[in-house]
Amino acid sequence: MPLMLALTAAAAIAEPASTAPMTPSGRWNVDYGDTACTLGRTYGTGKAETVLALRQLPLGSTLELMVYVNDRNATMRLGQARIAVTGGATGERSDESRYESYPTQATGKRMTRMPVDIALFETLPSDRGPSETGPGTTGPAGTRPAAAVLRVSPEKMPGWAFVMPNAKAAFEALAKCNDATVKLWGIDPTERSRIAQSAKATGSQGNWIATDDYPMTVVSKGAQGTSTILWTIGLDGRAADCRTVVTSGEVELDKAACRAIIARARYTPALGFDGKPMISHSTRKVTWRLPGTWSGGK
Repeated sequence: MPLMLALTAAAAIAEPASTAPMTPSGRWNVDYGDTACTLGRTYGTGKAETVLALRQLPLGSTLELMVYVNDRNATMRLGQARIAVTGGATGERSDESRYESYPTQATGKRMTRMPVDIALFETLPSDRGPSETGPGTTGPAGTRPAAAVLRVSPEKMPGWAFVMPNAKAAFEALAKCNDATVKLWGIDPTERSRIAQSAKATGSQGNWIATDDYPMTVVSKGAQGTSTILWTIGLDGRAADCRTVVTSGEVELDKAACRAIIARARYTPALGFDGKPMISHSTRKVTWRLPGTWSGGK
């Protein structure tokens, strides 16, 4: 049976009409969740209230980007989206991803979510807003760099643009939250600071887990869920010691995720500041979903 994986290859997305960026109406907040850390901020008020949330799986290379709006239309929407971040030393960085959008019972809002590459947010400007000046500022006439702007442009539905003042400091706070989580998982949280160059996957990570990996022993009972797994990347670039850190609720699904990673995941190993290969770790969420189902009610 077909398996819908979270990181589906993205098709090219046409550039949408420009959307006026929204300014925040609340502060950045970091939620120290039991299994993942979430960075969030509110934009607008009342019926126009929109919540931006970014959940990072510790040691992973992707973020789950979520936008919550006051729209209870029950229609499930799926499609491709373009995500772009402007601001910082490298100008615009962009990514393409598959999104899903549906109303949620927990929040009473419509959630649109998609995985995005963490690299989009690695060169954020150090700012306190797009127009502030003062001692210690940089740029022409002492102005601070303009705040980063995040644009989310899904096909088939309106997009959003968010001004992100103080985003660099906010992502640093998110990283500290992730360090606390990996410590609970038995990983040295200083590993991140000792890596000069992260391990790089060789080949497409989208091919590491395939439809055929869905255990046929659990298909008949309709088993589904999301396995969060953690593994070691050795000096030879191979994956080893894979284990489940958040279970899908079905042991066979968890085991299948690790079997696939051990069999297929290959890397150029991480490098330390001495230029030598070093052991590192990585994580991934694997969504096991049977055809004709979706997670909108959860």
